[in-house]
Amino acid sequence: MPATLALMVVAAVAGSPGWFLGGAIACYVAEPVVHRLLPDADRPLRWGELNAGARTLIRQAAFVLLLVQAGGVGDAAIWTAALGFFVLDWLRAGILIGATTIRRANTIPYASRNLGAGEPAFPAAEPAWHVRLVTLVEGYADVPTLLLGAIGLLAGVPELLIAGLVVAAAGTLASCVAQVPYLKEMRRLLNGRRTGRLVQRRVSEYEPEVVLYFTGMAVNAYQANMWLETLERLDRKAMVLVRTPEVVGALAPTRLPVVCVSRAEDVMNFDWSTVRVALYTGNTGKNLHLLREPAIKHVFVGHGDSDKDSSSNPVSKVFDQVWVAGPAGRDRYRNSDAGVRDEAIVEVGRPQLAGVAEGPTGNEVPTVLYAPTWEGWDSEHSYCSLLTMGEKIVAALLDEAKGLRVIYRPHPYTGTRMAIAAAAHKRIIAMIEQANRTGRGGHRVVTGAEASLHECFNQSDMLITDISSVISDYMPSLKPYVVTNPHAANDAEFRADFPSASAAYLLGPGCAELADILAVTTTPGRDPLAEERTRLRDYLLGPAEPDAMTRFAAAVDTLAEAGPRSTMYAFPASRVPDHA
Repeated sequence: MPATLALMVVAAVAGSPGWFLGGAIACYVAEPVVHRLLPDADRPLRWGELNAGARTLIRQAAFVLLLVQAGGVGDAAIWTAALGFFVLDWLRAGILIGATTIRRANTIPYASRNLGAGEPAFPAAEPAWHVRLVTLVEGYADVPTLLLGAIGLLAGVPELLIAGLVVAAAGTLASCVAQVPYLKEMRRLLNGRRTGRLVQRRVSEYEPEVVLYFTGMAVNAYQANMWLETLERLDRKAMVLVRTPEVVGALAPTRLPVVCVSRAEDVMNFDWSTVRVALYTGNTGKNLHLLREPAIKHVFVGHGDSDKDSSSNPVSKVFDQVWVAGPAGRDRYRNSDAGVRDEAIVEVGRPQLAGVAEGPTGNEVPTVLYAPTWEGWDSEHSYCSLLTMGEKIVAALLDEAKGLRVIYRPHPYTGTRMAIAAAAHKRIIAMIEQANRTGRGGHRVVTGAEASLHECFNQSDMLITDISSVISDYMPSLKPYVVTNPHAANDAEFRADFPSASAAYLLGPGCAELADILAVTTTPGRDPLAEERTRLRDYLLGPAEPDAMTRFAAAVDTLAEAGPRSTMYAFPASRVPDHA
């Protein structure tokens, strides 16, 4: 790219339209091709502050110089080119400013759902065609003018220069017109003071008592989605508070009001006087913006109970209470160095699991669900089998002689940290697609919102998973499950370190045990761990009676009605079960 740009400048100095045209064509062709094949090829240009806009200005200046050096063109053509480029560049600048404003959608101060007509909703996504058009305008707005102008010099038809300017201006103006509706919407949404008053008024009229607080990005929305139906079933008014506008649209369908307050100062200045209880799905820095409200009781509910280290995070000490599913969650904090007081831990069950069916599915073909966790934030805390075992597991399950149906449902984060995890994920998908094409069909790959994890549970006869909250969520089914042991730890030590695996069939890195496990679990009456799973279910999730929703609602009511903080842990025995 530097070479083609230099060729254009040299050709301009030499007054050679032919070489200039060749250099221009090479420049326009080389930039996208080289950038796609060698993303860092333009690094020297970036070091010299020669971005796409600067390169466009250089090409334009070179063309004006070419007109001067070529001779016989006349001052009118030279001034037409110079002034035309000047106007075109101001139009291009306006487009880029507009595009930047539109892409500031993730910084809009407020957005909402279910608060009534005219609410500040997240704007529609910028069309893909317009994104591409803006990219072309940024780096290639001068293409028609330079190419037609150079051809005009060679052919002795200077009018082609004007045609090039008209074409370039028309494309730029078309992009300007396309931006207008988005800019109008962004202007309204970026008016934080006015929009904030509207949202505050509507929230105050609703008078929420319980807030589900979520601070992640759209890809993390599943962490909040799992609590929506539970909050809808409360007798108290509940709402969802998020901190990123795109999450408002990414949340699952719900009748709960959903409000996004993006800026920390706006959260802290908002009137939360009707809120009694705030439920937090994760330990993030932005939690502090609401935790500072002393009149609210702050509760960590997380997004799933598991034996991962993250399920007993010391940061949980900042909350008034930590709600866990059952005795296992309490023991997890007791046995860790998290420093969470035992009296601050409340066992509320997992209300979300009410839809997980117990017992056999009645499938004609035994169905195995493989639901690995993701690669984790770092290698030290990685429980992911996908990296070393995933393909072996799926290959064994797809073995035609076994007559099994496979459902593969990866974690939403799969491949976000490690490219090798993303590659393994793609290979597994290819294996399943190939099996379906060769007549061993019926296998499924489930991602995104295609089917919930619980729906996959109900379709499966057995689960293969890693150490994660998937284990606890599967326990209401009482169906056999397999837990991967990717580091070949001693079985007894593994079960001691991860109590959720105490009723599991363990699978080592070589997957040698899988054939025997399948023979046992798919044959009626040959499941030696069935009784242990019943015991483990109560340990992980708490007693069956009263049901989890009753316990959860009782915990919300007790905390909402609690007096001063010194007495908030004195739960009436008639309302909250033992350990709650």
